Amino acid sequence: LPSSQQEKHNKKAVVATNSAQVRVFDLETFSCDILDGHTATVLCVDASPCGRFIATCGKDKTMRIWSSNTSKNDDITANKSRSPLLAVATGHTEAIGATSLSRKVGRYDVVGKAADNGGGSFVVTASKDRTLKRWNLPGARILLAEQNDDGEFEPIALKTCFSARAHEKDINIVSVAPNDSLIATGSQDKMIKLWKATDLSLQATLKGHKRGVWDCQFSPYDRVLASCSGDKTIKLWSLGDYSCVRTFQGHLASALRVRFLSGGLQLVSSGADGLVKLWTIRSNECEATMDGHHDKVWAMDLSADGTQLVSGGADSQIVVWNDTTQEEEDEKRASREQNILLEQRLANHLRFKEFEQALELALDLQKPMHVLKVLNALVENDMKKGKSGLTTLQDHAKKWNDDNLVQIMRYCRDWNTRAKNSHIAMLVVQAAVTSIPVHTLASVSGLPEILAGITPYAERHFERLDRLQSSSYLVDFVLGAMGSLDDGIADEFTAWEKSSKLVLPPRDIDGRIQIGGTTLLGSSRRKGRQGDDDNDNTDDEIVTIGESDDSDDNSSDEEMGETE
Repeated sequence: LPSSQQEKHNKKAVVATNSAQVRVFDLETFSCDILDGHTATVLCVDASPCGRFIATCGKDKTMRIWSSNTSKNDDITANKSRSPLLAVATGHTEAIGATSLSRKVGRYDVVGKAADNGGGSFVVTASKDRTLKRWNLPGARILLAEQNDDGEFEPIALKTCFSARAHEKDINIVSVAPNDSLIATGSQDKMIKLWKATDLSLQATLKGHKRGVWDCQFSPYDRVLASCSGDKTIKLWSLGDYSCVRTFQGHLASALRVRFLSGGLQLVSSGADGLVKLWTIRSNECEATMDGHHDKVWAMDLSADGTQLVSGGADSQIVVWNDTTQEEEDEKRASREQNILLEQRLANHLRFKEFEQALELALDLQKPMHVLKVLNALVENDMKKGKSGLTTLQDHAKKWNDDNLVQIMRYCRDWNTRAKNSHIAMLVVQAAVTSIPVHTLASVSGLPEILAGITPYAERHFERLDRLQSSSYLVDFVLGAMGSLDDGIADEFTAWEKSSKLVLPPRDIDGRIQIGGTTLLGSSRRKGRQGDDDNDNTDDEIVTIGESDDSDDNSSDEEMGETE
């Protein structure tokens, strides 16, 4: 029920139950006011956008208009209270199952001939007799008149302006567009029909649902219509070409109610599965599922500001849902800021090697990766100093209370599932079991079960290390074999190098030589390096091509002399 100008801060909900009475609940205190006037069960209710009027229909074949201000007003002349019943409409031949008030606020102040000719506010009703009727309202000033000429309070009798046979089966819902130009009806014949509000002439028929249509609502911002059906789907229809542009699937049973929210960007629906679902139109996905009922959710509506959702089900419960999106975003933002500050403090402790403070901070944050980072830094720092990381871990383990011990052992159990972190996990476990007495460990709640979970993975890691060690012997054998072959080759090359002499070009060259275009006849002596003539003792080690030893030269001279 939209808040009226006199009751801006009071949020109310109009509820029709399985009785002839209509209840108006205050959503803040849940106090209840009763509208008593129907003679049979009330089937449907609606509220005006201005928040001043309530329309109710039931099995007594009547539609009644009530004042939403159900409090007692002092009568000026007779000290009587004004009855909340303002008008009554009769004309249907069967029970009235759907009704809707016009949506433009300004039309409720139109009175006189303009209101009688259809320029003011109106009410639309749909009955089990499959007819659709329009009733014009005389205006707020006349409806809220205190008394008639006789000093009595009598409801105004409304007359039918237009009537049309709408569907071939029962009509479940009737809805008026935000600009009061169109009226939509949904029926068990699986169709949605659009009617002109001025004369109830048929505008279009929307077909696509496979079962009866339970609800249809116009978007307050776009030219689209949302509908839900017994085929468990919610469909979005374009009012431009009357085509289906979106289909939402997710309910496990019939979808019974649908509403637009968040400026027309989202949909909220309820179903026979007892669930309330939130949909994003752009992504066509279900963003949230709310479970607050144990039976079919037949009724659902939003507050005027969109911050509250009220749902009612066959379990006789009315559930009020509050929009906590902004609060959750604020909490997430504050949590991120807090985490950034704590992570900065943790980084500062690690930088200055304040491992004890860093470990306490990481445990308070409940960040396993941060705890692992601190423990790795602590062990690496001790190893750089030539110390064993186990001793320092034992000193820290003695200071842990039971909660910290269980928390760290739980982290070690998780770390131990990966070979990458198994070493630090086993080191921490060793430090704990060697520094804390056994009876203390056994008395800590939940710790024996955690240690039992560490054991299987520890055995796997030890078996893996044993296999790795066994495989390392093959590497040693191969390297040894390669080393012996290399030593033999080196010895053979050294012996050959010692027995060999260096070979150089000859010093004297005989024959015709042309250098730079000039012909040189005879022999020429190769210029040797400085000191070659002086160091004749090197001839024993160096062999020159084209030369021979002195002994060979002398023997050849003697042979030539004998020949002569």
